[in-house]
Amino acid sequence: MEHPLRVDEISALEAPRVADAVSFAAPVAPLPPLPNLSASDVTFLRPSDPHYRDFLAAANTRTQLSPALRAVCKTDRAVAAMIAWVRSNGLTFAVRCGGHSYEGFSQSKDVVIDVRGMAGIAVDKASSLVTIGSGASLYHIYQALAGQGLALQAGSCATVGISGHILGGGHGLLARSHGLTCDSIEQVTMVDSQGRVFQASATSEVDIDWACKGGGGGSFGIATEFKLRVFPLKTVLVFGVTWTLSQAHAAKMFAAWQAFAPNAPSTITSIVKVQSAAGGMITVRCIGQSVGSEAELRAGLQPLLALDRPSTALSIKSLGFLDAVTHFAGTLDYESIYMKAKSDYVLGPLGADAIQHMIAAVAASSGVALLCDAYGGKIADVAADATAFPRRKGTQFCIQYYSSWMHAADTAAHIAKVAKVYAAMRPFMPGASYVNYCDLDLPNYANAYWGANLPRLREVKAQYDPDNVFHHAQSVPLPPQA
Repeated sequence: MEHPLRVDEISALEAPRVADAVSFAAPVAPLPPLPNLSASDVTFLRPSDPHYRDFLAAANTRTQLSPALRAVCKTDRAVAAMIAWVRSNGLTFAVRCGGHSYEGFSQSKDVVIDVRGMAGIAVDKASSLVTIGSGASLYHIYQALAGQGLALQAGSCATVGISGHILGGGHGLLARSHGLTCDSIEQVTMVDSQGRVFQASATSEVDIDWACKGGGGGSFGIATEFKLRVFPLKTVLVFGVTWTLSQAHAAKMFAAWQAFAPNAPSTITSIVKVQSAAGGMITVRCIGQSVGSEAELRAGLQPLLALDRPSTALSIKSLGFLDAVTHFAGTLDYESIYMKAKSDYVLGPLGADAIQHMIAAVAASSGVALLCDAYGGKIADVAADATAFPRRKGTQFCIQYYSSWMHAADTAAHIAKVAKVYAAMRPFMPGASYVNYCDLDLPNYANAYWGANLPRLREVKAQYDPDNVFHHAQSVPLPPQA
């Protein structure tokens, strides 16, 4: 999943942030005999194993669990065997890649089927395709592609795993120029609840191919490999500019960004971050990336620059693709922090009253940032029902309400602040949310995540996992019984 801390553009030299240690006791009941798999298929890790903690950390410390068994799978065979084993023994389990699920859906106190043992990356420059093991991280993919002068449109957090990111849609700083990450899928290798290994594409297993493009992870099976379309890209423009403004001026600046960002040339993808500052002021920071010309970018930003004098001047730099990744990623080390996020899709421009309420709510809630990712461009070129991801044409931007902290004692206060800002915006929002910013507070998560695509997703669920083997608190539900 996308990492919101990256919009701070912190230095790559900054030490990784690690929150208070969390320890959870594993179940005392002994496990059944393990599947007969070789070391070339899987590495089994129990709490007593010296390497157990090497695989433990979750990005959201608030959700971290210590499983009785972690099976780091290296082959499709191992994944199929583990599915059969947990199913036949009635064990609860989770599927883990990067471990960035906001609500810990990749965590379990019993068994974790971990795909990080399948992280190979094979680049075919001639066909502009890359074959990626489902346990690979985004940065390693970017690194392999950049060496061939190629790129993939995906998120900015270096340690996010490809699987959860792409299965939920995947938004990043090349989204408006090249689409969502799931739009790059050519083929997915899956293992289903019966242990069957198959390839889904536009011409084979087409329903699961459709569902894998925005339906989210953990509902249909375990993806073990992706074949993705990539494209030539050597350099990009990165930009950033900051204003510190009164609430009234911040509202006008946000309105100007809203008029610009979703309607800008598709070469430009921008994010705006809004948060409180000292003395009742508001910080508005606009950052982004462009694959177009500097003249085009400056022309697009000019209405914002003319509205108010920046507190930090506009910076535009031409960087190599991988350098741009590092610029926004900051540290390449795995970070573990406490966090809470909620999200809204803005499906039509916000009116002045809504913007004023938003700014006032942020001003009253220090420690909560609003992170708004512009949509439009190539994202909107795909029909809303062509993939499971429904927020296409007409979607203006995604708002993420975000807070992070370092100590467990601060958890309740931060969660309450996020909830307060989110509640202030309910009268103005359509009730649409992003599955990759999963939120256990949603009263009707399935409609919020998938909208009109939910009925087909439920039918795909019934077809590929009728016994609901793959489930978590917000997985795709089975169709209602007649």
